[in-house]
Amino acid sequence: MQLLSLFRGWRERQKASASVEAQYLRLIFRNVVVMSPISLAMMVFLAAQVDPHSAHPVRVWAAFYGTYLCLRWSASLFYPRVRDPEPHELRWWSLLSLLIQGCNGLLLGALGLFVVPHLDLYAQMIATMVVLIFVGATAFSLSGRWLDILVFAPPIYLSFAWAVSLQNHPYAPGVSLLTLALFLLHLVYGNNHRKSILRSFEVARRSADVARELQFKNLEFQEVASARSRLLATVSHDLRQPAHAIGLLSERAMGETSFAGVKDTLRDLNELSQSLSASLITLMDLTRLDAGLVQPRMVPVFLPLMLTRLEAEFAASARGKGLVLAVERSDCWVQSDPVLLHGVLTNLVSNAIKYTRQGRVDVRVFPDVAEVRVQVVDTGVGIDADKLDLIFKEFVRLDASDAGTEGLGLGLSIVRRYASLLSHQLSVQSQPGQGSSFSVALQRVEPPIAGLEVGQAGKGLHLDSLRGLHVLVIDNVELLLKSMGNTLSGWDCQVQTAHNIDEALQCANRQWPDLVVSDYHLGDREPDGLELIKTLRAQAQRDGRGHLPALLMTGDVSAQLEARAADVGVEILHKPVRPKVLRASLVELVDGARHA
Repeated sequence: MQLLSLFRGWRERQKASASVEAQYLRLIFRNVVVMSPISLAMMVFLAAQVDPHSAHPVRVWAAFYGTYLCLRWSASLFYPRVRDPEPHELRWWSLLSLLIQGCNGLLLGALGLFVVPHLDLYAQMIATMVVLIFVGATAFSLSGRWLDILVFAPPIYLSFAWAVSLQNHPYAPGVSLLTLALFLLHLVYGNNHRKSILRSFEVARRSADVARELQFKNLEFQEVASARSRLLATVSHDLRQPAHAIGLLSERAMGETSFAGVKDTLRDLNELSQSLSASLITLMDLTRLDAGLVQPRMVPVFLPLMLTRLEAEFAASARGKGLVLAVERSDCWVQSDPVLLHGVLTNLVSNAIKYTRQGRVDVRVFPDVAEVRVQVVDTGVGIDADKLDLIFKEFVRLDASDAGTEGLGLGLSIVRRYASLLSHQLSVQSQPGQGSSFSVALQRVEPPIAGLEVGQAGKGLHLDSLRGLHVLVIDNVELLLKSMGNTLSGWDCQVQTAHNIDEALQCANRQWPDLVVSDYHLGDREPDGLELIKTLRAQAQRDGRGHLPALLMTGDVSAQLEARAADVGVEILHKPVRPKVLRASLVELVDGARHA
């Protein structure tokens, strides 16, 4: 892609250079149109001043020069009518311009050597003055084409300087030297004007490059706008559908009188909420990618831990569809970003389950000396060979009409973009009706601590880590605060809740928390969640307490927020957050703080 862009830029510069050359030649030939009649008048004047008894050299010169003027005038009339000459045509016209200027220099040089000496002194003065003014004017006309100047000016100046120096007149040596000085001045002026023209052309070229770049950016912005329109159209349908169904099921649940009916309705509500949550998380991932907020943090990753987490997240979904989910174990460490790698694998497994009606989904591990290949294989519907590239585009769902394949069509697009950020090779093989296989190649590394065993690497990362944990939850929305408190209490946490910073400080004074979970936006008149966490940590430092781990939950996606959170060492979870993801994040945060 980069080579194509460079080639395109080179072609554009070549076109721009050819366009400048064509315009400059057009200017030269237009000047020739004006100069040819004046040159013809000068020729007639000189011929009239010559003694008829010694007019033979003049007649010969006049015949040649007259023929030359007619041909030059014809060419100068024709070229300005050629609007956009082709490159090969432009080369011929450029050579013709060089030939015209060379012939002009030779003929006017012959004028100074063979014609002017036969004139009287007054006519010599007029002829020399007219020719030198004529030639001097070309310093600006031809300065953009230095070779044209070199074949045109030197023969004329040198011949006239030689002819004048031979005259038996006291002023002859001075006029001859003046002619040579004018020749040097011509070259200096021509060179200076040439540099000015080249700078102007460079500015024009840069302006053209900027204009083309703006044009490309405009096309990119139009594509982004079109993609956003498709996104809004997709979201308006695919997110309103589950939201509508959740409303209907909620009304039905409130009217149910039997426990079994309420349980069935709640099960349906849970599935719909998970679908809605997954779609919103996917949109959040896409937004963060487009905003350039996703920067990989490459560290050694213990692969078995990630595979265990993957199996725990999708075992229930696979069983719900009657599928077998088999995840192989491995003792490998790989170099990757744990968050982005988890996003790649979860999207691949989720897609495999979604597009498999019966059979199994296998997560296989193929370790090698330098790399580890993780393969997600299913027995699903498969993909046609001509659509393998299409599936990685945004908003593409090949079987969108089938039940159970709802979604935004962004999962594999995000997989490809994550894999590209991580420099992990992504490949796919598929047969229609037989299933698909997606592979991710990871760089294998040694354990970060020498002698670290497999069992030790995962030791401590257990869900029991949350039992008895004192958690302070801050949110200004009562329903969300209550829901979070109930969820954490269900995991045997000791929970305190607060709506703002004052209530949070009061809770902390009663019982210092082991962990803080805060929303980011706490109201227009309240400090945000990051400021609240910084205040609590400052209080801990004054009291001589240890580091206070904190988790920020928000639906805000901005580079400023990401940078602020990174500066103060606060983990971010973007809403909506599924309970399993929240629980795993809290366990990792607490265990990390304990190890630290």
